Amino acid sequence: MAKLQGVILLNTDAAALKIVDSRGRQIEHVKREYSESDLALAAFSTEVMQRALVQLQRFQQLLRDYEVDDIRLYGSENLSKMLNAIYFVDQVENITGLELLWLNANQENYYRQLALRVNDEKILNERYAFVLGISSTRVDLSYFENNQFKFSQHSAVGPVRLTQSIRNMAAEITEIPDLIPEFIDSKLADFWHMLPPFQPTDTVVLLGADVLNHLFLNKKNKTTILKSELQSLIASFSQMNKQAFAEQYNIEQNDIWMVFMEAVLVVQVMTAVGANNLHISNLTVLDGLVIKDNNAQNDIITAARGIADRYMVEEKHREIVLKYAWRLFDRLKKIHRLSARDRLLLGVAALTHDVGSFINSQKHYQYSEEILEGIDFHGLSTSEQRMIASIARYHSAETPDNALRSTQDFSPRQRIRIAKMAALLRLADALDDSRLQKISKLTVSIGSEKITVTGQATADLQLEIYIFAQKAHFFEAVFGLPIILKRQGKRS
Repeated sequence: MAKLQGVILLNTDAAALKIVDSRGRQIEHVKREYSESDLALAAFSTEVMQRALVQLQRFQQLLRDYEVDDIRLYGSENLSKMLNAIYFVDQVENITGLELLWLNANQENYYRQLALRVNDEKILNERYAFVLGISSTRVDLSYFENNQFKFSQHSAVGPVRLTQSIRNMAAEITEIPDLIPEFIDSKLADFWHMLPPFQPTDTVVLLGADVLNHLFLNKKNKTTILKSELQSLIASFSQMNKQAFAEQYNIEQNDIWMVFMEAVLVVQVMTAVGANNLHISNLTVLDGLVIKDNNAQNDIITAARGIADRYMVEEKHREIVLKYAWRLFDRLKKIHRLSARDRLLLGVAALTHDVGSFINSQKHYQYSEEILEGIDFHGLSTSEQRMIASIARYHSAETPDNALRSTQDFSPRQRIRIAKMAALLRLADALDDSRLQKISKLTVSIGSEKITVTGQATADLQLEIYIFAQKAHFFEAVFGLPIILKRQGKRS
């Protein structure tokens, strides 16, 4: 039998399992609920925990039946926010022997989009396309041009959060439905103000909107509706009593406010981007988790460029530092033994390491760390985001020796990875210390006693050689080999 992989995703109310072969083809897909969806639920009951654990054990039996050894277990961001999530995870890991990996909302959005690109690519082949991801507590809006990712931005204005706010207001305000569009507009004002430039598009792709999926998909995988259909639904909500509304649209009365909130949110977004059509897809985070697509990592680099743009990082410098960092990484693989994922993280750090200069060029590396710790990076885990902030902190004058030793946020393995990537970024940054992009070609030679980096340049490299030598001390401390920079080429 071909080698199979199993991926399990745990949420607050359900567990889902997918088994795929080495080419990503689905062999088995199972979803089981263990709790009713409850907007006010803050913690798991013991009973729900036990049901979830029993379901996981059943998944494990199914995986054994298929002889699956490669198993990954993920937990959603909503699950991680449960007050007793830490106890639940401990029980899961003790009983199953599997390590639970937390996803944050940025990763969830990334994996939904990855599933869309692979399973419904035609919709992104339009000249301009927006993808709207809705989760319970936020919305993510991503923009594509000719199937190329351009940017993604989110707002903490999800239907659950809005529904909770409206329920709190209901005791004092009578005409709630009339107020909601204005209320949502006020919450999205900063979101629209910070959105990068875009071209209007006729279609918005909707992912993750559970109640609208139930309402319009009717067991189909995807469908396209008009904005006017959503507007009619919103009008019906205001004109009909709740029981009649629930019966007409075949929904539970508990879901009525969620339907209304999702519909108003989507219409607001469609109006803002000039869209009249809504393409609804039932693709999920789990659909993206089983996909292996290294090209999608380009989206993470594109998003990092967007962050650098927002903080006015000098484009020529950041791009040449990225080029040098990746060149050093590729040529020194047998020295650093880092992974392909580390190469990606190094690239993100190279593009964003100078964001702190937006606040103050003096000690900008400290401000870079503070800014990057507070930014949501498209497609990266929370620990990866913190690692990038630390790498940026130590790209300049400071070294991570003492600070990392006393930091409890990182495991020993993560500290070593940070130190290695910081050492490479420091050298890449030194190669353009003049900000004049003097070096046209870079070669690396690994000797038994030292590493020699040769820069092909017609201009003088005295400044770069001096700064490189200063920053090379940390590289030698990390890797145990000295590294030097030499110039080659006729002077102009």
